[in-house]
Amino acid sequence: MVTVRQADAMAGQTITQAGELRSARLESLRAIAALGVLTGHIFGQSRHYAAAATLDTFWHRTLFGGGFGVFLFFALTGYLLFWPFARHYFGPGASIDVRRYAVNRVLRIVPLYVAAVVILMIVHEGGGSASQWWRFLTFSENFSSRTIGTVDGPMWSLVVEVHFYLLLPLLAWGLARVTRGSKAGATLVLLGLAAVSYVVRRHAIGVVHRPLLEFSLPGAFMYFVPGMLLALVRLHWAQRRPRWLAGPLASADAWLVGAVLLTVLQFRDYSSLTLIALASFCAVGACVLPLREGRLLRALDWRALAALGVASYSLYIWHDPIVMRLAGVHGIPRSYPAQLMIATVVCVGVALVSYNLIEAPFLRLRRQWSEASAHAEAVGPAPRALDAAAADATPTPTPAVPSAPKA
Repeated sequence: MVTVRQADAMAGQTITQAGELRSARLESLRAIAALGVLTGHIFGQSRHYAAAATLDTFWHRTLFGGGFGVFLFFALTGYLLFWPFARHYFGPGASIDVRRYAVNRVLRIVPLYVAAVVILMIVHEGGGSASQWWRFLTFSENFSSRTIGTVDGPMWSLVVEVHFYLLLPLLAWGLARVTRGSKAGATLVLLGLAAVSYVVRRHAIGVVHRPLLEFSLPGAFMYFVPGMLLALVRLHWAQRRPRWLAGPLASADAWLVGAVLLTVLQFRDYSSLTLIALASFCAVGACVLPLREGRLLRALDWRALAALGVASYSLYIWHDPIVMRLAGVHGIPRSYPAQLMIATVVCVGVALVSYNLIEAPFLRLRRQWSEASAHAEAVGPAPRALDAAAADATPTPTPAVPSAPKA
């Protein structure tokens, strides 16, 4: 039996989100993803999202490629939300209270989303149209070419996340029934579903550009799968650690380096759909699997970075309108370095205020009916996210450059 103190040590440092303990390392990954999207959009805005100016060199593709951070968010969601279902259906975990799961998801996503829709519809859209209002307030803007990508670009991924939330309980149950509780069988089924999603996304992007299909759960499901697979891997390794996992492969730092290298390769070839998924698998795996710690992994315990991760939902949902507004303010230099410095300071400040005023009060409501500490995760051989029901959503599309990352 692993004590709470031992579990906390294995999980690295923790940070509080509205009274709930969270893994600082996973929150830092959120911060990195959000900052990547922010810097990518600032660069895209500074070049007017013109392909010739954003994709012409590897350095430019790297700066613009921060938008791929959205897929790291999806992987984190896949792991954190699937983990309690995986423990229940494929391990020794308790049954899932689907009602509490649903309420937690609503409190996590809806308040800030609705606040952003109302404010941006009035300020950014001049009041908006009836079609915009009902589609955005029902999370259905991705179903119409007239509303997708409008009001606030990042909201396309929130729609995808909500659909994943709705599907997950049924998907987890179906996986368990079809595979009869076999982790290996569930792994194969998830890989098969990822392959189908790959075909859908490849068709939507490469054959005929169809944003409605690209920005849908079928087109994005392959990026949730790395996190879901990690939940199954963690369960398997808790029972039997593979012999091949030794030497450099047992180092979490090696997994993080692998994530960086795969991301760099993704920047070299935007047309690849799998490299960033593999990078996400390595990055999240370094934080949640029982690997040997190193300096790189411990660097993710940096509290300032983790604190920004706690507010990453606010950062991601407000940054794009702010970046666009600042780009048009007279007197602010249009160069990328100047825009980067000014927009980053403003966006981070707004995110911290938004988190404390809008997100945190609703997140505290969850403590009335759900356990909110490491005690819920006190048993297990691996580092962990301490609140498995608190995964966020993420960043934004850039329709002007179809071949670019859609954050």
